[in-house]
Amino acid sequence: MPRELSFAELRTLHAAVLFDAYGVLVNASGALPGAGDAVRLLQRHDQPFLVVTNDASRSPERAAQRLARLGVPVEPAHILSSGMMIGPALHAHGLANGRVVVLGTEDSANYAREVGATVVDPSPDHPADAVVIADEGSIDLVDSLDAILSMILEAHHHGRMPRLILANPDLIYPSGLRRFGFTAGAFARMLEQALEVLLHEEAPTFEVLGKPSPIHFNAALEAIGTRDVVMLGDTLHTDIAGAQTVGIDSAIVLTGVTTRANVATARDVVPTYLLSGLT
Repeated sequence: MPRELSFAELRTLHAAVLFDAYGVLVNASGALPGAGDAVRLLQRHDQPFLVVTNDASRSPERAAQRLARLGVPVEPAHILSSGMMIGPALHAHGLANGRVVVLGTEDSANYAREVGATVVDPSPDHPADAVVIADEGSIDLVDSLDAILSMILEAHHHGRMPRLILANPDLIYPSGLRRFGFTAGAFARMLEQALEVLLHEEAPTFEVLGKPSPIHFNAALEAIGTRDVVMLGDTLHTDIAGAQTVGIDSAIVLTGVTTRANVATARDVVPTYLLSGLT
């Protein structure tokens, strides 16, 4: 088992701290115990920190406002969401001025618009240059997925496959005590499996931007300005695996998806530390 300690002890072992949001600082019911105190402790000691979240549904301003309203005092500069990776990804693929379908909120779509992309509805008659899955917050989710699937297939038929981009690869999120909901990664996986059935070896897959992708972690390390950091997360296969990939320490926090039993049986993905919570 990883070394078990308190947050107050952990923060003295590293120059900076990276927090996951859902399952560590908050869940759908509100702030988790000790979250606000943990952030205030870092602020009192002028210790750098970032909230590195796969939630691509909110701008940094809205995300910070929500956390502050729940008693977790952060500023927009403390937020590094997977949504913030969308614009650079479109630019890297030469699609900054392209036509892009974005499954998610208006804030999700704005991440694409910020680099000059035109956000369009999925249409088999006019396939887009890229599809971005950012969040499950679409009013007509099933209809949107149906239209995206049909659009991709029509584009394939004409030999111009759109780039598929997944901002939030999380399958589920903690909505409360022993309560969970599906999120964006689950719907990307549905599309991938449907495309595999229909296109076999020609089926495209999504490029992942959020944790555990090194894209997200390397952006966090560049923003925080040091590699002497620890990533606090509640999920082994995103938070902990991603930290392991880029060679930084990690702490599993048992207030979200992962249980103590999960940690005890983990083999390939093993956190450096274990916290029962932030209190």
